[in-house]
Amino acid sequence: MSKLPLVIYPDEILKTRCSDVAAIDQDIFDFVTAMAETMYGSNGIGLAAPQVARNIRIMTVDVEQEDGRKALLNLINPVIVEAHGRTTYEEGCLSFPGLSAEIKRRKQIHVQAYNLAGDLVDFDADGLLSICIQHEMDHLNGVTFVDRLNPVQRKLVVRDYLKQRTWDEEDERLDAIRAVHEST
Repeated sequence: MSKLPLVIYPDEILKTRCSDVAAIDQDIFDFVTAMAETMYGSNGIGLAAPQVARNIRIMTVDVEQEDGRKALLNLINPVIVEAHGRTTYEEGCLSFPGLSAEIKRRKQIHVQAYNLAGDLVDFDADGLLSICIQHEMDHLNGVTFVDRLNPVQRKLVVRDYLKQRTWDEEDERLDAIRAVHEST
């Protein structure tokens, strides 16, 4: 399967709580494989199903993709069982190209989920892995990282982001018009 198109904010699916996966079949296997390809191809460290237009509880995560190494986690119906401590991190998101903000998260988490073989995985995470899983878990619950900002910060960040997107789209339209006129 090839790279999937990314859903970009303010698409409504990013605000919708996802449904549990009832069975891990070939469709789910193929979809998760395409999610991983999309995440790597977009230079991301995590990707949730709603970010590629599927409203189901699946995430792919790999925070260790240095020097050609991969530590891919495919988590189906993940649950954070426990969370401890506090930390902050400058987060970005594939659904908000070019935007980042300092977000408060739990420092350590205990996660349970299913892998692609249908086996229960049960593990502790801290550091960047903990932050990434929490970020993707938010997506599965219809929450974006900007929703974690205080109301004033959120309003300013989203306003500036949408304004920049409008300018970028206008630039793309002008480039397309120029390309047509230059080819004639």
